[in-house]
Amino acid sequence: MSANTNKRVILITGGTKGIGKEIAFKFAEHGDQCVITYGWGSIEDDDFLNEFKERGLPAPYLKQSDVINNEDTAELMQEIKTRFGGVDIFISNVSFANLVKGIDDYSEAALLKSIEYSCWPMVEYTRQMKAVFGKYPKYVMGLSSHGPDRFYVNYDFAAATKTLNEVLIKYLSYHFFEDGVIFNILRTRPVITDSLLMTVGKEWKEFIEKYDIPGTHVDLEEVAKVVYMMCSGLMDGIRGQTINADKGYNFIEGYSYMYKNRDEFGI
Repeated sequence: MSANTNKRVILITGGTKGIGKEIAFKFAEHGDQCVITYGWGSIEDDDFLNEFKERGLPAPYLKQSDVINNEDTAELMQEIKTRFGGVDIFISNVSFANLVKGIDDYSEAALLKSIEYSCWPMVEYTRQMKAVFGKYPKYVMGLSSHGPDRFYVNYDFAAATKTLNEVLIKYLSYHFFEDGVIFNILRTRPVITDSLLMTVGKEWKEFIEKYDIPGTHVDLEEVAKVVYMMCSGLMDGIRGQTINADKGYNFIEGYSYMYKNRDEFGI
């Protein structure tokens, strides 16, 4: 069920894989027009569009665009204005951070680059939309993880950008309140995607399948449903918040749970 009765324009950066793609599917299921950006050479356009066709969904508009390239951003905004007039919902989905295997991988340049890709577009894209379209989107959603609160291997800079986004979202909600822009962030448990496995290692999937609590895994569609609901009009009383989609798992995971079930796990 949706509170939305009109076709909306949804901009999803980095939306051709994983969580971004699933979010696009969910909005398309409700008849919305998705605009999806991607990095150079990361997909075959026809293959991607066929996934929507096979599901009987309206085709998204695809645009190669680097979120930190000002010329790309300007061109993207102008194309959206020409084709669709503006953007109703902006999903800031691009997340890029250098892998950190030890302190020798720390550098100021790497950290700043991670922030530039993973944090700044949520601010700059929103401002550019007003400059080009004459209005802001009604909803701006960012994506986070539990990295700010717990250790994940190789995840130092990724966690730092998630933390920064979760703080900024509160201030952005304040600054844009009178303009009616609703900012929120969705935080989830690790969702198994190619991007995640590139960060923590492919062996991680097998490990958590062995020691995870059955039924607590958060899948792609569940994440997409929460994002859709937050932008549906039914949750407009929630602003400037980091929403957890973890099935309550964070409370029960850890050494105590593994100790209680050590015979089952063979440890």
